[in-house]
Amino acid sequence: MKTLKELCIPRENVFEGMNREDVLDLDNLKNGSIDAKEFFEETYVTEGMESMYDSAFRRFAGKGANGIIRLTQNMGGGKSHAMISLGLLAQNPSLRKKILGSKIENVQDEIRVVAYTGRNNDIPYGIWGEIATQLGKREQFNNYYSPLEAPGQSAWVELLKGSPLLILLDELPTYMEYAQTKQIGDGTLATMTVTALSNLFNAVGKAELANVCIIIADLKVTYEVGSQLIQRSFKNLDSEISRSAKNIEPVRATSDDLYMILRKRLFKKLPDEAEVKVIATAYKDTVNKQRQVGSTNANADTTYSGIMDTYPFHLSIKDLFARFKENSNFQQTRGFIRLSRQMVKNLFEGSDPKAAHQYLINPYDFDLNDTDMSSMIRDIKPKLTVAVAHDIISAGRGVAEEMSREMKNDTIIDISKLLLFSSLGDVTGVLQGLSEPEIIGIVAAPEKDLTDIKMLITEYKTKAWYLYVDKEGRYFYKDIKNINAEMRNTVDSYTLDIAKQEIKKLLEDKLKPTVRDCYQNVLVFPAIDEINLSNDKITLVVFEPNVSGGGLHPDLNTFYSGTNLKNRVMFLSGNHDTMNVLYESAKEHKAINTIIHRLKYEEHVAETDSQYILASDIQIKTNLKLSSAIKETFVTLYYPTRKGIRSQEITMNFTENSFNAEKQIRDLLISVEKFLMDTSTDEFRQKIEARIFTARQMLWRDVLQRAAETESWQWYKPSSLSDEKNKYISMGRWTEENGIVDKEPPLPETTVSVRELYRESETGDVTLKIIPKNGDIVYYEINQPATTASSKVNKLDEFKTDELKLSFLCVDSTEKHPLGLSIEWTKSVHLQYRFYDDNGNKMCELKADSKKVKILYTTNGSNPKNEGANYVLPFIIPRGARLLQVVADSSTIGICSEILSTEIPDQLDDKQELIINKLTEVTLIRKISATNAVETYALLDLYRNHNALFSEVKLGIQERGNDNNFVELLCGGKDVTCSSESILAVIRDFKVKLMNDVDIDIQIETKNQSSKLDKILKIGWLNVRKN
Repeated sequence: MKTLKELCIPRENVFEGMNREDVLDLDNLKNGSIDAKEFFEETYVTEGMESMYDSAFRRFAGKGANGIIRLTQNMGGGKSHAMISLGLLAQNPSLRKKILGSKIENVQDEIRVVAYTGRNNDIPYGIWGEIATQLGKREQFNNYYSPLEAPGQSAWVELLKGSPLLILLDELPTYMEYAQTKQIGDGTLATMTVTALSNLFNAVGKAELANVCIIIADLKVTYEVGSQLIQRSFKNLDSEISRSAKNIEPVRATSDDLYMILRKRLFKKLPDEAEVKVIATAYKDTVNKQRQVGSTNANADTTYSGIMDTYPFHLSIKDLFARFKENSNFQQTRGFIRLSRQMVKNLFEGSDPKAAHQYLINPYDFDLNDTDMSSMIRDIKPKLTVAVAHDIISAGRGVAEEMSREMKNDTIIDISKLLLFSSLGDVTGVLQGLSEPEIIGIVAAPEKDLTDIKMLITEYKTKAWYLYVDKEGRYFYKDIKNINAEMRNTVDSYTLDIAKQEIKKLLEDKLKPTVRDCYQNVLVFPAIDEINLSNDKITLVVFEPNVSGGGLHPDLNTFYSGTNLKNRVMFLSGNHDTMNVLYESAKEHKAINTIIHRLKYEEHVAETDSQYILASDIQIKTNLKLSSAIKETFVTLYYPTRKGIRSQEITMNFTENSFNAEKQIRDLLISVEKFLMDTSTDEFRQKIEARIFTARQMLWRDVLQRAAETESWQWYKPSSLSDEKNKYISMGRWTEENGIVDKEPPLPETTVSVRELYRESETGDVTLKIIPKNGDIVYYEINQPATTASSKVNKLDEFKTDELKLSFLCVDSTEKHPLGLSIEWTKSVHLQYRFYDDNGNKMCELKADSKKVKILYTTNGSNPKNEGANYVLPFIIPRGARLLQVVADSSTIGICSEILSTEIPDQLDDKQELIINKLTEVTLIRKISATNAVETYALLDLYRNHNALFSEVKLGIQERGNDNNFVELLCGGKDVTCSSESILAVIRDFKVKLMNDVDIDIQIETKNQSSKLDKILKIGWLNVRKN
């Protein structure tokens, strides 16, 4: 594929300092100084110009209805050039035939040409005198010179009639502004000129002047005062000449005229269509690739067809030029030709021109280091001068220039100039800027590496001071400093001390422990006298790297040598070379957070605002930079070992702009075996006893102190040492008394535990479970201490008795454990009562669940222990008695039950029902059992519906058909309660985890059930206890 230099040859005048469009006007036509052949070699005849030619020559032939043609383009829009071209054609019949051929009327007569430009105001006899002079009829208007008077239309007819005549009037508003300053009689030269022109325009409508054509340029936007006068003239003509003036636009803004003009004007040679197709296809493929990866929304087919139409220019130039063509100080077509000529010159000049390395002329191909080009851009929108100097190019100091040097390519400079080109519009409502996809679509070119283009745009956005982003994501320049500039100014105002305070605050936050296992305190940049160590906490001290060399700072070495708590401190430091970067990052971090706080809470700027978004992007970048600086600076951890302080390199790994410093420090300490995660092993106990618990008996605080002082001692969760001590004591390995821990205590004495398993409700007999501790043989005695001569318990799991008091003695048959004291068990006696009516007498019946006690009672409120009557048979309750109090007593062995106290009802019904409030929680003491899985699940489901709780539960699970595969669970004690859900969960766990999920049978037995009942219970003898 061939480059611009290989396919295109610019005209020689491209490289000249003065250009034709800068100097040619109607005076050059009048004095004959224009080379017509050369002029048309560089002229592209637009449709507007062809329309003008056609209308004019039809008029010359006497066939045209429009004697006045108004060129309506704005200043610099090609009107003067169109007038000159028509004048040359009118003056040169041979050239006319060559250029236009048979497209126009064949006019054989001589065509007279009058050309006047309003910039020539040195005409003492006014425009009418100038026209008469150019026609060689100056004397014919002598009557209108002194004093100056406007000729009438008859005078105009007499002056102009004859052979075909072309009158070219350009830049008239300039003359009208001048004429307004010249006083003539009661009016001005301007008002007289309006009258003269009005009469001229009317005269052209006369039959005698049917071959006269006036071409007038209208500059209604640029020269408002003059334009209004001309418009008034046309209004006067409207009443006399219906539609006699025809409006023609020489260069249509909506067509490709501009590209055609540029091609013709700037290039002597251009390639054929086949060569252009190769380039257009390459650009199409490039854009398509970028579109496939989601980088641009540009249409590849549009790119292809656009380049075919606009080569050698990039198709985007047309749209971008349209944005500033209406600027008040820009001369549309003329200005763009000048700008394009300078761009071509920059591309093609030199021994190794840029044109030798690219395929199209892009909208960013202007050299701002070129004085002429820089001046052109500045004149289009002067207010962006400072933005260009700071953000783009300024003798190597512009933001884009600096980034370009870092990246070693010019992509960011191209992007910055492209954004400048898109920001040159300076009229209300004009589109400003380009979005990222649009930028990439324009910059994308064959063989151009765009891998990092999005990163470049993002980075540039956070560095440029005058770049903004609108709500649609378009980047554009303004003449107002943005957040980047404010941030830079803020950063420059911060001192080194402020930076250090910011780093201190940041590190305290980032290093703050949450798990608090490998360290509990953090000190950042403390003075030596601020380091206060504690024997129960490890302190991480962060200090600035040693300026004089590597290693621990001398002051910290001195501190470490002088402290006793050497195993309660570690130090984090590292590389001094990166401290300056860290200081700068800290300043930026503080600055951007201050700015965001101001935007959000003081100015209440919406988070969708472009400047707020930019600030947020800068904040993210600043956080990354700060994190990176911390990572590169604090790379060494110093910790205590048997051989003194030791250093280890640490890498702070960041994830999603944050890092868990505590975890990373812990991981490092684990890797060097300084921190111990698992302290539950017996190995840890052995380490304790070997290294810090060195005597058989020690005060525990002394053990803790040695852990804090011994450098070789490992670190662990702060509570681990005390937790393990408590565990070892509970296991019997250690003992503690008055703060003194014994690691080799004597074996414990024998003892016994007695549990009540079951009680027969009728007989009161109790089944006990006897559990020997530190022994294997148990003796029992009735009503007195047991000895080895007493009876031996044969069934430890099921010992039945009807006695009230027993004593048990445990013996170790191996004689390892010394003989302990006997343990006494006493039976709790339960009392029952019943009120009933017997032939009108209010009766009371009492029962105890042991026959070895006597029942004492009172009905007058006195204490039955002291004044109670001995119960033998049911008795008549005395009239007026209100309170029954009962106690079971066995004075011979010193057993007395709690007093049962209840109110005596006023009336009795032998069939009385006990009504329990549905919210009252009641415990039923009775044995309930289920002997298979179906019954068990039904029972549990029933009690679950009543929210019942079970106590004293015995659960059995066995494999169906295999009696040897079983699990039993016994829950003793009335205070250990189970719900139906918890029992079902236990069944599931046993079945799956212990019995390999086999088919099972289930048996359950429970002695106590408690629930809030919501139905009436009909009871006879029932022991009810309110909880």
